[in-house]
Amino acid sequence: MAAASLKLLCALLLVCISSGACQPCGPSSIQVDQHTTGRSQGFDLEFAVEVKNACSCAQSNVRVFAPGFASQKPVELALFRQDGTGAFVVNGGNAIPPGSTVNFTYWWDHATHFTPASAQPLCR
Repeated sequence: MAAASLKLLCALLLVCISSGACQPCGPSSIQVDQHTTGRSQGFDLEFAVEVKNACSCAQSNVRVFAPGFASQKPVELALFRQDGTGAFVVNGGNAIPPGSTVNFTYWWDHATHFTPASAQPLCR
């Protein structure tokens, strides 16, 4: 009986891990990628940023640290804005569904380093 229960538990754990359903949520499941678009204006380059929720649940209040962030052209505030604590709010604090991304662009002479700071998982 114990051996059968252990096998069932191992099988469930394997399914959970392989499906991504057991992935921890929070800042560790927020992925930030960026690249240049190939567009430039003077010394400034256009950077495209993608903030992805890799959690199996929606997450709200996603914030990232971006020390020294600046842009020569306005960034859409509904997508990315400073929150007054040194972090930046992504998607206006609204939930980002599982596997979804929030995209924005900025213009600067060098790339900014983005680090996920916090997120509120909405798992049920």
